[in-house]
Amino acid sequence: MAVAVPRSRTIIGVPVAVALFLFAMMLPTPVSLNLGGMRLSAYRVVLLILFLPMLFQLLSGRRGQVHLFDVLLLAHCAWALLALIKWGGLIQGLESGGIYVVECAGAYLIGRLYIRSYEDFVAMARAYVGLVLATLLFTVPEALTGIHILHDGISSLVGGPRAAFIEPRMGIERTFGPFDHPILYGVFCASSFSLAYFVIAERRLSNLKGMAKVMGVVLATFMSASGGPYVVLMMQGFVAGWERAFGNMQGRWAALFGLFAIVYLGIDLLSNRTPFHVFVEYLTFSKQSAYNRIIIFEYGTAEVVRHPVFGIGLGDWIRPVWMSDSMDNFWLVTAVRYGLPAFFLQVGLLLGLVWTVAQRKGLPPAWRRARHAWAFTLFGIAVAAATVHLWNALFVLFFFLIGSGAWLLDAKPKRAAPVRRSVPLTYRPARLF
Repeated sequence: MAVAVPRSRTIIGVPVAVALFLFAMMLPTPVSLNLGGMRLSAYRVVLLILFLPMLFQLLSGRRGQVHLFDVLLLAHCAWALLALIKWGGLIQGLESGGIYVVECAGAYLIGRLYIRSYEDFVAMARAYVGLVLATLLFTVPEALTGIHILHDGISSLVGGPRAAFIEPRMGIERTFGPFDHPILYGVFCASSFSLAYFVIAERRLSNLKGMAKVMGVVLATFMSASGGPYVVLMMQGFVAGWERAFGNMQGRWAALFGLFAIVYLGIDLLSNRTPFHVFVEYLTFSKQSAYNRIIIFEYGTAEVVRHPVFGIGLGDWIRPVWMSDSMDNFWLVTAVRYGLPAFFLQVGLLLGLVWTVAQRKGLPPAWRRARHAWAFTLFGIAVAAATVHLWNALFVLFFFLIGSGAWLLDAKPKRAAPVRRSVPLTYRPARLF
């Protein structure tokens, strides 16, 4: 039985909770509160305030019945919490695990509970793309001058540190925007590509205003000069091109996955390196960076083999003495820290939700475009996450985007109002009596 979902209050059409979350995510990390030694960045404050009310709304069914994917998300969070308790004891584990649950489940729930219709999704897409385009006012000068206008400007107001120096690439300075690293800014921008193309431009190349926004997203991503964001952009562009070329062909997605499998097997058979090694080498800017990621993968997977159930928590992992503790692989970090059960629950949530939404038939064309935008965005991030780690704002953005497509599971398209046909006028002679 369908449940009536209460309409959320909005700011310029965007649900208030979503608007607050997006705005808070755009504030640099130095804009934080320190509470008992715990750093509470702006988006963490928003998630903490909303978390318990959102959990109540979910469990009470006020914004749609609890489904399998909600359970997978909560199970993933619970396992991660247990892993951190096992690592650091009850108090330390609850502190570290608690903030993980708030970030992971809280970001998912904002998308899951407050984007409940096509109209909500479009409003979110317009706001998101608008934020990306607005950053160009600051990041284009930043790329030319090396002055980190947004990050350092906002950080200086609260007495925070300046952005770290990073070597230029391709003749431009790598832009931070309001984020802690160019990779974070680049992934944030690249993740809006499919939203701009399918929702705002409506997939029409003749929609000049919409396509200008798509090109603005590409330019903003380019300003980061980072390989990970470029992968996010390329993967979305590739599947969008495939959809455009074979949109009317039955089994086009099965054919695409078959093509991926053939390419993988071909590389495995014909190359003296594994497909992973080839993938990493061609999707990173330098051989040194590629080599570092390969070493990370080898030592990281060995750590997973040693601690497959609960991982190592926030403990140190075994690696060569010359390597930093940074692990540039989001999926590997999940398995290393929280164990394989947490990893499989996370992957099951992502793949299961996308697969189930993809099976829904009879959706209006606009809803199908929204589905493409959502699924292609997640595909791009998921592939790039094998070569970059999603942390701080990008971590919560990823889970928010996962939740933002859950409305496609059960939302009902509005029926068009019946067209009343006018009765044709016929000649009738005037009656005298």
